[in-house]
Amino acid sequence: MKLRPRHLTGQTIALLIVALLSAQVISALIIRGETRSFYKGAESRFLTERIYPFAALLRSTSPELQGKVADTLNSKRVQIWISDTPSSITKPTYGHDEDENLERAHELAERITEELGDLDTSRVHVVIRKHFRDSHDDHENKAWRISHAFKNAPRRAKRANVYISIELSDHRWMNAAVHTRPPRQLIRPDGWITFFIAALVISLIVVIALRRITKPLQRLSEVAGRLGRSETVAPLTPEGPADIRDTIHAFNEMQHRLHKFVQDRTNMLAAIRHDLRTPITSLRLRAEMLKNKEARDQMIATLHVMQQMVEATLAFAREEASDEPTRPSDLNALLTAITDDLGGLGLDATCITNERIVYPCRPTSLRRAFSNLIQNAATYGKHARVSLTTAENNDNQIIIDDDGPGIPTAEHERVFEPFVHLEGSRSSKTGGVGLGMAIARDSILRHGGQIHLSNRDGGGLRVTVLLPAVIAET
Repeated sequence: MKLRPRHLTGQTIALLIVALLSAQVISALIIRGETRSFYKGAESRFLTERIYPFAALLRSTSPELQGKVADTLNSKRVQIWISDTPSSITKPTYGHDEDENLERAHELAERITEELGDLDTSRVHVVIRKHFRDSHDDHENKAWRISHAFKNAPRRAKRANVYISIELSDHRWMNAAVHTRPPRQLIRPDGWITFFIAALVISLIVVIALRRITKPLQRLSEVAGRLGRSETVAPLTPEGPADIRDTIHAFNEMQHRLHKFVQDRTNMLAAIRHDLRTPITSLRLRAEMLKNKEARDQMIATLHVMQQMVEATLAFAREEASDEPTRPSDLNALLTAITDDLGGLGLDATCITNERIVYPCRPTSLRRAFSNLIQNAATYGKHARVSLTTAENNDNQIIIDDDGPGIPTAEHERVFEPFVHLEGSRSSKTGGVGLGMAIARDSILRHGGQIHLSNRDGGGLRVTVLLPAVIAET
């Protein structure tokens, strides 16, 4: 199953969503990079402004009261307790953030020392570790807790990520555990909500906009298919964007020129037929006056063949220029009627059908095509058997089998060319002028179908006709 959308609307929406997602990620990276230094400075100021007053207060408090005062200073984000040793004297393992956190800790220690004034950096210890929620190594977290003086520390202090120890006047230490905010996520959950809302709104706008474009294109595709099957279609009304209107206008012009070309050719052949009729008739009269019976009969036969060729050529041209309307027809009844008519003429033809199939077609044209095919099978192949079934892809399949000698594989395509005779391969008789197969294939192709020839294993020729399952209604 392919995930790539097949239609223009789906492909455009998919492309816009990918572009929107890329823009969201790129914007988040830029914003995160720009605000990273700002948050670092803000965090440093927050810690200094919070811890410096606590340290100043405890340094001015008597040792007996320092523990109680420390308890009153505890909050959700900052826990204070007194111990004999600094809780932050041991460095944790930072991983990939080690250099950055060491630099931040040193900067914070210098700021606190500067605020207190009478302390040097050796009496202020700061350790910053990665956030507890971002640490996936439980062994590391456990070792970190055990390696510090947390005997008197509040419970929440063990989950902090910044530890500050400041020496008091009695050589004891004020320990502060601070819970800073974790680094900002690349795309926060509310950012995803915004993304999905934006994607939905953009998709709706794209669907509405593309419908204005694709609707005329769909109509153009349907009409082009019908024109390819030689159906008469009315000119399309130009609509949609300028490019689409120009395309529709060009299609209308092409359709007009094609119809004019076919009509001019038909008129030309009709004029030639009319002009040839007089000299052919004159030659026939002259031939009738010949005393040599053998020469007279040969000339009359030649003139008769010329007359047949002219009439057949004009009929072929008229078939191509036919504007017969498309209407539903019963293929079963059509094929049965053809075989019945041929049977009345003394030809052996039978039709085997199991279902009634109503098919939109030009029935006169299709009847002429199947009449030519079945008559050839019955004439040159002794017996014609016609069957109508539904193929695997729901196409309508018509098979015409005969019991004749077949046709060499190399001649299967050539037999459809106009004025081609292959009697030597099937019969010693001469029939028609060689336009029957050409007319049949032309009609089937103009219905959007296909025709194939194949020699049967048991002898004889098989003609397979496939007509598409769906044809656009007129």
